[in-house]
Amino acid sequence: MEKGPSEYAKYWTSPENEVEHFKHASQFDLNPYEYSKKAVEFLNDDDPSIQEFITKDGTRYRYKASTNEFMAISKNGKIITYYPPRTDGKYFDNKFLEYDGRWV
Repeated sequence: MEKGPSEYAKYWTSPENEVEHFKHASQFDLNPYEYSKKAVEFLNDDDPSIQEFITKDGTRYRYKASTNEFMAISKNGKIITYYPPRTDGKYFDNKFLEYDGRWV
């Protein structure tokens, strides 16, 4: 596994957070740097099929059912986390209810 932040670390809330989340790379069958690149691609993906909601504190949550990608984004537009949820869309729906989200 890669030891330090990648060139994509600036898109995460911190370089340490990026490295901490490299643990999700294997869930996408990617190496850690490929995973971080894929996370940035999803952050910038404008596919209309992506569901997205925002919470009162400004955190945005995104989910794309066709690829089972889930992401949390800080109010500053930085990646908090990115992974494929085990329960697919149910996980996203539960987060919407749990965080009292508003659809974007």
